[in-house]
Amino acid sequence: MFRLDPAVYRRHKDEVLRLSNSFQRIGQRGLSDREIAERLGLDERTVTEIRCVAERDVYPLEAWEEAIEFKRRASLEWAALALKRPDLAPPPAPADPASRPEAPGSPAPPDVAGQPAPSGEGAGPPPAVEG
Repeated sequence: MFRLDPAVYRRHKDEVLRLSNSFQRIGQRGLSDREIAERLGLDERTVTEIRCVAERDVYPLEAWEEAIEFKRRASLEWAALALKRPDLAPPPAPADPASRPEAPGSPAPPDVAGQPAPSGEGAGPPPAVEG
């Protein structure tokens, strides 16, 4: 059984998340767990454990559920389009008051990490997370 030392977790969690794909950035790929381990002088298993625990600490359960639903709908929409089978498309998503466009000039709602949501090109659902 692998045990992650809480002191090691606290010391490295922010840097591991910053270097990983946990927060996707346009035009900048995150490092793999192996690359992060080499950079921080840790073993890969420790980095993987830090990343997985930190992602669960950072993202609320609702963000994981929304990401799963987004991926499910996107894959169904792709299948319907690619196979030319509109019957495979998911039904329209229910209206969500939180997803209504804001008035011009209003700040974007925060993303799952509490940071201002991106706007313009590349804006979208919560980042995909492996783990």
